[in-house]
Amino acid sequence: MRRVAALLSALFPLVAGCADDDGGGSAAPTGAPPGSPITADLTVPPGTVLLGAPFPYAATDDGPAAGTEALLLVDGDPVAAFAGLVDQVRAAGLVPLIYHPDEDAEPAACQVADVTYPDAVGDRWPLGSDDLPDGDDPLALECETHAFGSDGYRLDLKLVVSERTDPYLSFVRITEVQDSLSSPLPDLEAEAPTPAGDAPVTPPPVPDDLPGPGDPIGVPFAPSGEEHRLLDGYELLAPPVTSTCATGGFVAVVRGTEGQSTGDAVDTWVEHLGGESFAQVPAPDGDVSATIGGVPTRRVVLSGAGAGTVTVTGAGEHVLLDRCND
Repeated sequence: MRRVAALLSALFPLVAGCADDDGGGSAAPTGAPPGSPITADLTVPPGTVLLGAPFPYAATDDGPAAGTEALLLVDGDPVAAFAGLVDQVRAAGLVPLIYHPDEDAEPAACQVADVTYPDAVGDRWPLGSDDLPDGDDPLALECETHAFGSDGYRLDLKLVVSERTDPYLSFVRITEVQDSLSSPLPDLEAEAPTPAGDAPVTPPPVPDDLPGPGDPIGVPFAPSGEEHRLLDGYELLAPPVTSTCATGGFVAVVRGTEGQSTGDAVDTWVEHLGGESFAQVPAPDGDVSATIGGVPTRRVVLSGAGAGTVTVTGAGEHVLLDRCND
C-alpha cells in the first residue's frame, strides 16, 4: 500500500509561516489548518493545527517518500480531535488497534491520567470511567492507536494533552511507515473504539514566552546536565514535546527565519545536537535527500552506543527535531 508518494506534492505548499519582526519565537503556531492533508488518508482534524508541515519519515534518491511524520498542536477538544482521526483511519479501510492484554476490560483508545510528566507515573482510567477522581488536580488525556495495511504499511497515532503547563503538552504525533517489520498481535491487540464524550481536560494556552535563540529547550541530558539551546536564526512553532527518553531529549518543529535552505538547516542542527552528547558528530546511520513536490527534503539519523540518536528532517524552511539521549 503505497499511500504517500502520490500525495506529498500537495502537502508542503499548504504551510504558512510567520515570525515576529525581530525573528524571535511567537506564541501563534504556524502550519496547516483543519482539513489540510497529512497523508493520503488523513487530514488535520478540527481542534488541531499541523505544525510546520508533514515531514517525510524516510525518502529514496529517486523521490518517493517511505513514510510521513507529523506533529499537531491540540488547541480544541482533544477527544473530538482524536475521534476524528480514528474515524479517518476506518474510512481508509484500516482497523485501528490498541494493545489490550486484559480481556476482562473493555478496549479504550483513550485514558484519563493522574500523572506528572516527564516521568508519567501514576494512575490511569479509561475515558468515561466512573472511577475518575474528584477534585481540582490537573489531569491528562492519553490516546493511542495504530493500524496496519498491505505491503508492510503501519500507521501510529498518539495524543497527549495535559492541563499542567510545565511541561507543556498538547499534541498529536502521527507516524506512518512503509515496509514496517511489525505486524498485528492477535492475542495482545483489540480494535480501538472511537472515543466519545466530554473531554476531561482542556488544552492550556500556548505560552507567550516560548524559548528564543540561545534559550534552553527540552529536558537537560542526564547525568551530564547539558542543555539543548535554540540556535540563532530559528524559532519554535510551539513548546517542545517532552521526550520519552529517561535521560533527556525533545521533539520540536523549528522554522528558519533567515531564508536557510533545507540542507543548511539540517547540517546546522546535526552538528549542534550531535555535538552535545557525542565526543564528535559520528558518521550518519542514514542521510537521504530527495525533492518531493518541488520541496527539498533531507533526513539525517545519527546514533551511537549509549550516546543517543539525533533525527533531523527538513521540509522546506521547517525542520522537525527529534533528540533522544538514550
